[in-house]
Amino acid sequence: MVEILDTTLREGEQTPGVTFSVEEKLAIANLIDNFGVDIIEAGHPVVSEDIFRSVKLISNQGYNADILAHCRAKKEDINDAISCDVDWVGIFFCVSQKRLKQHFKLNLEKAIDQITDTITYAKDHGLKVRYTPEDSTRTEFEHLIKASKAAVDAGADRISIADTVGAMAPINMYNLIKKIKGNLKVKLNVHCHNDLGLATANSLAAYEAGASLIDVTVNGIGERVGITPLSELCLSLKCIYKVENNWKLEKLLEISQIVSEYSGIKIPPNMPIVGENAFLHKAGLHVSAVLNNPSHYEIFPAELVGRKRDFILDKMASVHTVKQKLEKMKLDANQDDVKKIINYAKLKKKGIVTENEILNLFTDRRYESIMFQ
Repeated sequence: MVEILDTTLREGEQTPGVTFSVEEKLAIANLIDNFGVDIIEAGHPVVSEDIFRSVKLISNQGYNADILAHCRAKKEDINDAISCDVDWVGIFFCVSQKRLKQHFKLNLEKAIDQITDTITYAKDHGLKVRYTPEDSTRTEFEHLIKASKAAVDAGADRISIADTVGAMAPINMYNLIKKIKGNLKVKLNVHCHNDLGLATANSLAAYEAGASLIDVTVNGIGERVGITPLSELCLSLKCIYKVENNWKLEKLLEISQIVSEYSGIKIPPNMPIVGENAFLHKAGLHVSAVLNNPSHYEIFPAELVGRKRDFILDKMASVHTVKQKLEKMKLDANQDDVKKIINYAKLKKKGIVTENEILNLFTDRRYESIMFQ
C-alpha cells in the first residue's frame, strides 16, 4: 500500500515567482482531491492571512483526502492549524549538528524538548502528527534516530524523511529507509527534492525500501527546482510496480495544465506524461511499429492518461507516416502524392511538415516549382 500527499499548495507555492490566490488554491484542491490523493498539504497558516484563509476554507470542503497544515515546532503554529480545522500537522525541525549549532543555537537535547513539547500539544488538541527532521538525508544518523524516536514516543503518527536538497542517490535512499525502518516502528514518509533530477527515482527507491507515503506536487513545482511530480510517481507506481489504486489518471493532463496556468510555469514539451511530446512519434520505424501496436514504443497507452498519440512528419518520415497523416486529414492520395510529400519532407531543412504544407503539395501539380525554406 502506498499513499500520496500532494503539497502543490504549500511546497508548490514556494516555487520562485509563484503565488496562488485563495480561489486558485480551492480549484487546485478540488482537482487533486477528485484525482484521489490521500492527504493535501494545504499550506503553512502562520505565514500570511490569505494562506490561513485558504487552509481553513480547504479544510471545510468535506474532501475525501485528509488536510495537513505545515508547522514549525512552535505552539503558535499549532494554534493556527487548530483554528483552520485541519486533520494533520506536519511539524518540521532540523536536528543536524551543523544546523543546530549555526542556525538554532541549540544542543540536540534542547531541540528534542521543543519538538516533543509541540507534538504533545498537537496531540492533546486532537491532531494527527507527522514529524519531519528537515534535511534528514544529511543529518547524522544518531541525531536522526534519537529525535525521531522521541517524536514517536511523544505521539507522532509518522516520520517524514526529507531529502531537502536532493542530495541522495537511489541506492543510498533505499539503504537509509531500510536502516531507519530497522530502528523505528512507525510509518515512514518521504519528501524528495529534485536538485539533481533524482526526486522520482529516490521516491521510488524509498517505496521499495518500505516507505508508505510519498510527497508530490503537480508538475513537480516547488522550492528551487521542485520535488517529485504527481504524474511521474503515479505512472511509475502503476507501470513498474503494478500498484492498483483509484487514481483518476485520465485527469492528469487537465490538472497539469490548470496548475501551469495558475503558476505561470509552462509545461516543457519533453516532460514525461503531460508534456506535448509524450505521445508524439517521429522516426519512420517507430511510426510503423506504433501503427501495428502502440505498446512497441509506449510503456502505457496514451488513453490511460487522457492523451492521444500523433505522428510527426519531417525528414525522418516513412511511407507509413505520410499515409497515416493523409488518412487523418481525410485526403485521398495516390502513390505519386505520397512520394511527393516524402521527397518534400526529406529536403526540408528545418522543422516539421505542417498540414498546410501537405495541402499545398497535395493540390499543387507543379510540385517541382515549390521553393524550400
